[in-house]
Parts: sequence; structure tokens; C-alpha cells
Amino acid sequence: MKQIIFLLITAIGLNACSNKLYESNWKKPEAKSSAFRFYHPDSRIRYNIENDEKNLYFSFDVMDQLTVQKILTTGLRLFIDRTGKNKQKDELQFPVYSDKVPISELEEYGNRYDQSIQLGKSTLDQMIPSDGYLKFGGETVQIFNRMPLNGISVTLEFDSTRSLVYRSVIPLEAIKAEGEVISIGIETGGYEMPGNDQAISQADVTQANQGITAGDRAMGRGNDNNPMGGGMNTPTGSSAAGMAMRNSNSYNKFADPIRFWVKVKLQEK
Repeated sequence: MKQIIFLLITAIGLNACSNKLYESNWKKPEAKSSAFRFYHPDSRIRYNIENDEKNLYFSFDVMDQLTVQKILTTGLRLFIDRTGKNKQKDELQFPVYSDKVPISELEEYGNRYDQSIQLGKSTLDQMIPSDGYLKFGGETVQIFNRMPLNGISVTLEFDSTRSLVYRSVIPLEAIKAEGEVISIGIETGGYEMPGNDQAISQADVTQANQGITAGDRAMGRGNDNNPMGGGMNTPTGSSAAGMAMRNSNSYNKFADPIRFWVKVKLQEK
């Protein structure tokens, strides 16, 4: 009986931790965004949340190579739940999301990333896909990097330190929060590891068969003008994918998506 009570207390404690309430910063007009105040240890993403009377501002940066690769090859979904209940209803999807991507995509990107990182920001930026999807209010439309649509914008680029930096702006009018607390969620896809006999179908807000995937865009496939050329597929090499294939204990880290939610209290002026 004591063991059951202990387990219940532990479960309640863990649930309380998962529902920690964060406070948005008030963003002053024309002011630069403040430092990344929060940290997700599993993905090594540093992020920040701000708002003013018109917009919600969500941003993050990350240097961890595996997380960068997952974002650029499997895509990224930013969920905004106006009820604060972690519902996957409204989302900004950029780059285009795929549930599972072959591990060869990771290997190929890793080899190209190693080459590009030596050449600086402009070369790295060429590896970033250009488009995604916006799904708000039951409507799905295409959205592009650095090109606002209905007041919503997303910017994805590498900075001078080789960190991948994500910034999104979403009008509060589009969110239509039901109170002062909202939920924000992040999700990527994962990699399909060797030995998986069942292929997992691709999933996205456009319901598949949309042509070039996020992995294709990150690799430059489908773009004859891409100066980076083709990549290598050497799963027994020294890259992260090669090491994962030789170490079964690492499979989950590569196969599982990045996924987390935070509850946020919006600020008043």
C-alpha cells in the first residue's frame, strides 16, 4: 500500500513539473529580443517567449548538430493552443514536417554540414528549406522563410556562431486566447533506423504526396541551382548516423522526435 501511495505522489509530482507555468516578457517597440531565458535539456534548445499588445514572439537557438539536422531534414511544427491544454490544432510548420525520414538523410546532411560549417553562415543558410505550411483556424496555406503572411512570419537562419536561430511572430488576434495562459508546443520528426521492417508513412498537414520533402530541400534535391551538389551516403562512416548504427543504445536518440510543450502566461503592458 505504501508503495502505491509513493508511486501516486511521484506521478503527481512529475505531472506538476510538466505543467510549470512560464511568463512571457513584454516586448518593447523597436527593441531587440531579450536573451533566450529557457532551456530544453534533451534537445539543447534555448528559447524565449515575448509578447506585446499585438503579437506573440517565439524564438530559439540551437548548436547541437543532431537537433539542427532533425529540424532541417524532418521539419518543425510550432503549435499554439489558445486554451492552454496542449492541443495540436493550430500550427506553424516550417520546415515541412515528415514523421519519419530515412537515416540516410541524417548521414547525407551530416557530411554536407561538416563541409559547409567551414565556409560560414551564407553557405550554411543555403541548406535551409524555403517553405512550410500555416494551419490556423482550419485553413492550410503555404508560408515561406522571411515572408510574412497575414501578419504571421517565420525566420530561420544560422548566425555568426553557427547556431541555428528560429524566430516567429504570430498576431494575438490569430491566436484568440481564451484566457491569459496559452500552450506552445515544438515537434520534429525522427529517423527510420536500420532493421525497421515496417516503413512508417509520411505525415504532414497537407496529407502526403506533396512532392519534395523537407529532407529533399535540406539536401538541395529538386533545386538544380543549388551550389552544394549531392551528398554522400556512407552509413559505416564516422558521422553521427554511422555511429548510431554501430551503437544500438543510441537508437532512441536518433529515432525519436524532439517534442515538448510549455504553458505561458501572456503579459499585459
